[in-house]
Amino acid sequence: MESVILSTYSPEELSGIIHNAIKEAVKDIKSQCPAPTSEKLLTRKETADKLKISLVTLNDFTKKGLLQSYLIGGRVLYKDSEVEASLYKTKTVKY
Repeated sequence: MESVILSTYSPEELSGIIHNAIKEAVKDIKSQCPAPTSEKLLTRKETADKLKISLVTLNDFTKKGLLQSYLIGGRVLYKDSEVEASLYKTKTVKY
């Protein structure tokens, strides 16, 4: 049978114990999560301006898979690094 030990803590001591336990739990969770990347995201307009193409052409490039788009919060966004990389990528097509 387990024995139960009751201790009396003042409100300040109890809040200190809880504070330290939460601080350690948050530290453990932070160490498990990867660091967020600060990747710059471009809107459709910004991407089209950067590539000097129209929005229709940008849509065609996205549908063909030449550019990867991301739907975030109902908005279509493009990663700046992927747009830069697509400028140098070549795709050979055999007819």
